[in-house]
Amino acid sequence: MSASSITLDNGWQNCLAALPAHHFDDGQSYFDSEPSFTDLKDTPSIHPLHQLGLISIQGPDAGRFLQGQLTADAETLGHGESTLAAHCDPKGRMHSNFYLHRIAADHYLLQMPFSIVSTALAALNKYAVFSKATLTDLSSEYAAFGFANTDKDHSHADTLALLTINTVGSIQWIKKASCNDYLKNIQTAGLQWCGSAAWEYRLITAGIAFVQPKTVGEFIPQMFNLDYLDGISFTKGCYTGQEIIARMKYRGKVKRRCYPFVTSSAGSTIAAGDELFNASESLIGIIVNVVSDTENSEKKHGLAVIKVSDTEHSQLSLKDKTSVAITALPYNLDSDTE
Repeated sequence: MSASSITLDNGWQNCLAALPAHHFDDGQSYFDSEPSFTDLKDTPSIHPLHQLGLISIQGPDAGRFLQGQLTADAETLGHGESTLAAHCDPKGRMHSNFYLHRIAADHYLLQMPFSIVSTALAALNKYAVFSKATLTDLSSEYAAFGFANTDKDHSHADTLALLTINTVGSIQWIKKASCNDYLKNIQTAGLQWCGSAAWEYRLITAGIAFVQPKTVGEFIPQMFNLDYLDGISFTKGCYTGQEIIARMKYRGKVKRRCYPFVTSSAGSTIAAGDELFNASESLIGIIVNVVSDTENSEKKHGLAVIKVSDTEHSQLSLKDKTSVAITALPYNLDSDTE
């Protein structure tokens, strides 16, 4: 797949042109020299993350506005700190989820898949009209680079923010206009260039999922395990959807959870929103994130929201009968879910 077929803007095309040989598959980038996913775990790496978008929320009411909308506690987030969070409708279903980052007292960033930025902006702006907070899409101005298994300082004069991504690594946002200068001056010695697909794989193995256009309004935050990933505050007070989300916690009735999976092969493209079935051909889950393997593009890795009662079944499949094997999460889910 060519870069142009995934509608990369000129800023990203210029950035990628300066990097080692790579190619695209299903919208994700792969470097020709990168290791296999199975060898990736401890590899110090740098990833251009063209699949990400960025929203800025700034103004005197920014913190108060976000506090009344998001699952995470925006007002206690320290300057320079990041956390997972979600924005839900009144029924507790997610419009979007993202990393929330605080730049200053009245300035926050939301990092999410680029494909969901317009949806997230529209949903947030419905509530922002009476607040002194301005929402701006920065995706065309800034580029994201992910770093894993390295603690080196990769800051640049035009760095907007550095986000910590749970156990995965960190992401640095820089001005696209400064991309070439950034790439010339950062210290990449000892780092392996890996594509956006490898970063998605790191997120999958960390059990971190994101809402995609086809799954908007489908899931409550606990179905993405955000209560185990510090993405929900149950003490901060009211926010949109809070009543439903709190009820799911205190009554212990989260019947669907997010689990990683792998396929040995796939006869057709697998995408977010595809349905998952058990041996009796009953619908038991929905694919939420997926990426093709580096060595075999027919092999897929992903995350799916699945009925907890069906996760012990050995025979799961997609509609085209592609076999799906559930793999282990890196964190334990409590047994009080039903």
